[in-house]
Amino acid sequence: MGKGGDISENKEEIAGSFGPSLGTRVESIHSCVHILADGHLCIGSESIGFRSIDLGNERTIVFALVDISSVDEIDSSDLCIKTRSGEDFIFGSFENRDDVVTALKEANKKALSTFSADGDKAPKQERKMLRRTTSLPDISSRHLLEQGDSVDDSFDELLESMADMTLGIEQQKEVYAAEQRDEANTSQSKRTIQGGRRYSVEFFSRVLKSRAPKEIENAWAKLKIDKNVLYPDILIEGVVIPYSIDDFYETFLGNEAKYPREKFMVEKQKAENIESTKWHDTGDGFTLGRVYDYYNPNPAPMGPPMAQVKSEYTVQRYNSCGIQICCTTMVSGVPMSDCFVIENRTLLEQTTDDAITVRVDCGTRFLKRTMFQKLFEVTSRGGTKKAWLDYIEWIKSCS
Repeated sequence: MGKGGDISENKEEIAGSFGPSLGTRVESIHSCVHILADGHLCIGSESIGFRSIDLGNERTIVFALVDISSVDEIDSSDLCIKTRSGEDFIFGSFENRDDVVTALKEANKKALSTFSADGDKAPKQERKMLRRTTSLPDISSRHLLEQGDSVDDSFDELLESMADMTLGIEQQKEVYAAEQRDEANTSQSKRTIQGGRRYSVEFFSRVLKSRAPKEIENAWAKLKIDKNVLYPDILIEGVVIPYSIDDFYETFLGNEAKYPREKFMVEKQKAENIESTKWHDTGDGFTLGRVYDYYNPNPAPMGPPMAQVKSEYTVQRYNSCGIQICCTTMVSGVPMSDCFVIENRTLLEQTTDDAITVRVDCGTRFLKRTMFQKLFEVTSRGGTKKAWLDYIEWIKSCS
């Protein structure tokens, strides 16, 4: 990475670029990389900041020390800063990573100690992220690692993974086929689905009639405890929302839901140009699937302001026990976004007559080997967790 000259000579200039936002003094400055952009991490008495000048375009991030929840080491030269709002920031290529981690933890501890013991915190600093305006070239293939050692999984786990992926691929094929049928014969689709506005509700009604209640209860119990290699990380667990399973499905999930996911995507995520299919039988007689195509704000320093996203959802209803929602998300048009897809699964379980608990699991599935695998994993977890926490709060606001 480019070091940008001797930091000792440029310290005042680098610190001065943040103005008064870092506090009354700057403790230390360190060369590093953030999302492929070379720059400097500055630790002040009140805040920390990252600033880069890459191809003549400024990118600045500033947030208060008291907003840091943890500082974690990654590999040999990288670190991850987690904030209390659930965001993750990855910085890498430090020459003295361990010293930086120590300095960050000491600065965080010192900042927290200046506030009262009842938990009052300083107001959050406004985070400033200036988008690049130049057109950047694609990342060359030299950033991708060739095939090397594989992950050390047991043979049973490998077979389980292959079975899950095979099932997912087959279900996705059915979803795509249904989408193409919609496009080829819109009027017929309209008579079939719009004419029967409770299509998805009636579908699961037929499913429940065709299977014994005990069979469904056992399947749900097994689903909750079985390890699924596609979703190794539990992001959210035990959050309660005030709906029954029936009310939640008709209010938020059904084809004619009062508060469809598209409404949340526009209002909270600022998504644009949303196109979606209706729910379709994926072919197994138990699972419905649908596809969303849309453009979502891109916070990365590279790529377009709005990234193209495709999310493929499947939903399964286990009578009054619960609902399983699975989502595979693919991003296009952002450098190296073709290396991976994001998998997440949500289990909604009926706990009382008018309350269900939410659990969200997540995983990152890599399609190509990349030297930035750890960065993508951490960033994907943070983004997925924040999106679901925002969605849960939005759901509660609709009740």
